Amino acid sequence: MSARAEAAGPQAPEVAAALADRAEIAEFIEGVADQRSLLALAGTVDALLASPQVVREHGTRLHDVLLRDLDSVRLRSPLIAAARLAGAVRLAIADVVPPFAVLGALTGFPAEAPEEFTEALPRLIGAAMDRWAGEPAITAPLRAALERLRHDEAASVDAAFELACDQLRAALAASEVPDVLAALTEARARFATVDAAEQARHDARAHAAACDAVLAFAAGDRSRLAEAAEELAAALDQRAAWLRGTHRSPWLRPRHAADGAWRRLVLLLRNAADRLAETVCMDVWEALGAVLEAYAQVRALQPLPGARAEGLAVVVEPAIENAVLRDRSRLAALRRAVAEVSAAEDPPLPPAAARLLLERVEAAGTDGPEPTREPGTAAVSRAHRVAPALVRVLGERDAAGLTEALTDDDLRLLEGVVHSGELARSRTAHPVLDPLLERLLGQLAAAPEFTGRVRATFGLLLEQTLRFLLSRADLGTATWGLGEDYRRELRDGEPRPRESALQRDYHQWLATGQLGGLVAVESGDVARGRADVTTSFGALRYVTEVKRELRDASRERVEAAHLAQAAEYAGANAAFGQLLVLDLTPHPRGTPRVDERVWLARHGGRCVVVGVVTGNRPAPHRL
Repeated sequence: MSARAEAAGPQAPEVAAALADRAEIAEFIEGVADQRSLLALAGTVDALLASPQVVREHGTRLHDVLLRDLDSVRLRSPLIAAARLAGAVRLAIADVVPPFAVLGALTGFPAEAPEEFTEALPRLIGAAMDRWAGEPAITAPLRAALERLRHDEAASVDAAFELACDQLRAALAASEVPDVLAALTEARARFATVDAAEQARHDARAHAAACDAVLAFAAGDRSRLAEAAEELAAALDQRAAWLRGTHRSPWLRPRHAADGAWRRLVLLLRNAADRLAETVCMDVWEALGAVLEAYAQVRALQPLPGARAEGLAVVVEPAIENAVLRDRSRLAALRRAVAEVSAAEDPPLPPAAARLLLERVEAAGTDGPEPTREPGTAAVSRAHRVAPALVRVLGERDAAGLTEALTDDDLRLLEGVVHSGELARSRTAHPVLDPLLERLLGQLAAAPEFTGRVRATFGLLLEQTLRFLLSRADLGTATWGLGEDYRRELRDGEPRPRESALQRDYHQWLATGQLGGLVAVESGDVARGRADVTTSFGALRYVTEVKRELRDASRERVEAAHLAQAAEYAGANAAFGQLLVLDLTPHPRGTPRVDERVWLARHGGRCVVVGVVTGNRPAPHRL
């Protein structure tokens, strides 16, 4: 039997190891494209990549074979296509081949790709983002691909986890404490979403606990730091139990060995929690340094296994090089060590020498005289340092104004309440709705009136509206006894549904949910008109206008035709409202995603959240 035929057979892994240093290996590699067994393919790729000679002399050939006809393979055997792509990614990560072909395969998958294939993509894209973290030209399309995968049922949770890791990388790459803590707070919220969406994501829980620990260091909160340490330890125990006895890919072996790095972080946190009240303790830079080391270990890869791989990249760690963080982390540790030595009963250093050393350490941690600060900058920095979750909820301006009137102790107490109520929980436990809701709330926060009770009440209404839009994006969701479904595909000459169908559906959705008893339909005497759906929280009132579009449902057309009327209803109350539009235009190429049809519009100082419900929808088999 020829070497090419052997590559397609069940004994291919053993044959690959035997032929590694023989001339027939080139013919064998060509035959890998004909392999139809997933286990045999994975074993063959491992055997080939374990040979330095094969990688050095035939790595490019193997890479090309693995990516050959990947589109057609994806259609007939998606698991085989995913395994072949994983092998090509390993070669690119190890710098054996240029990354461009692999990046095209990772980002150019079609919308209708089988879920067995898309399910494997987030982890591969995450490995690529770790490898090329410092190259925006590469990471930008990879990040966009993850955003697409958030809408894929099979890949959504893994994609959300990789996006959270991307936010954590941004925090670890920042050089100023406010930037670090803002990114860390966002990462913490994203990990919470993943943990809420899938119970077995102990890795998300561990990362969230690490973020909590740094935020607690920054705030000087001893109890939260201790809780973070215990949460991290519990997540690690659950992860170890969950993975015990399961198969683990050899090229991910460094990640499997990362438990030791996490355990060291747990010990560090517990020790620091016991000593946080002391004058001499770790600071946020030292804590960030520990998290950076743990993250690098957790995300490390071994794309070319085997100790014989001389001259090749055997272990690849995330490309996060933050000289400022590393330097300040070392300086913080040195400062603490000198202070502890000086405070000892029998110090080994003379007091004068210790003072001189401390002065030099402090001087090394500064970049010259501090620049003149604009008014309010110090308050903003303090808010980020002591209460990052409060900054996330209120925005920099309002949080800074609040911090000026509170002591650090009072602010830590308030931060604990905000952290528990806003940051540490997922709002919707949905990988699409959570980012969409956070984006809209962030945009609304730019309005001076969007604070306090207005933020709480309109935020609740907005969350219910987004849940409604998500449910109505599913054609299988009933519309509560409203007769024929107003979203179905329409025939020529058939009467078009009126906007009243959407109005009644939305009103019943709110009336039977958390806002029952607070909603009314067709309320009179609102801005000299009749409001479609009104939601009242005592004196606060929000109007949702409902319209339909028969010819053009683009964002520009919707705003030009209907935004002024929707904003007018907010003239005598809170300056916030909603506009729902029933899109009855043809959709021969399919319907847009939910988060593509929701946005914030402004008109005359008023904010209107616009949501489009897609009607006239063809059945999927007709596309």
